[in-house]
Amino acid sequence: MKFFSCILCLLLINSVSNAQFKKDHSFFKFGIKSVSVRRDNISARDDYMLKPVIDLGFGINYNLSKNLRFQPEIHYSPRGFQAKYNLTDSTYIENSLELHYFDLCPNFSYTFQGHNSLKTRLNVWGGPYLGIGIAGRNVLSGITLNKTGIKADSTFTDKSVTFNNGLNRIDYGFNVGLGIQFEQITQVGISYSMGFNNILTNSKFPIYNRSVGFYVIVLFDDLF
Repeated sequence: MKFFSCILCLLLINSVSNAQFKKDHSFFKFGIKSVSVRRDNISARDDYMLKPVIDLGFGINYNLSKNLRFQPEIHYSPRGFQAKYNLTDSTYIENSLELHYFDLCPNFSYTFQGHNSLKTRLNVWGGPYLGIGIAGRNVLSGITLNKTGIKADSTFTDKSVTFNNGLNRIDYGFNVGLGIQFEQITQVGISYSMGFNNILTNSKFPIYNRSVGFYVIVLFDDLF
């Protein structure tokens, strides 16, 4: 599956460089997302909380038809999760996983044409992504119980590098979005991302990246 996703992304991007598609716009994308993970172990799902991040991207629109566009994009995408495990009423462990990826995103978008007098359009888009991990860290912190009862409970913080230390550097999945485009200037909307690759090297306890958020796209004419 990992090999297939890599080949798919590369073939789609290569097809644009060889095909005579008409370039429409270059664009920047800015987003605010809440990232988390999903896992097969149902009993552990409630431990995870949404973690806010900021993501950025750059891409190009290629017209395939009047309403359909191909949008290859390079995207900086933070991922990870925030989790808290209560041990007692006063002790707990918090786990913050911070992952940073560069994504290749060969997206397709479709714009629904409204009445000619309207200057806004509904836009839907989606496509696979291939993420390459560039940096990350795992932070464990909390308060543990002192079983002797002589001293107060202890606080601790433990930081470790993630990739090549229990986490896979490659991630892949699917992005989808729904937005409103205002004339030929900007687009705002919501997005959802779901990863299909286990980010852990341990296959017994797989977890997968996911996110939901808001984005803004600013389009440029003949800037590049």
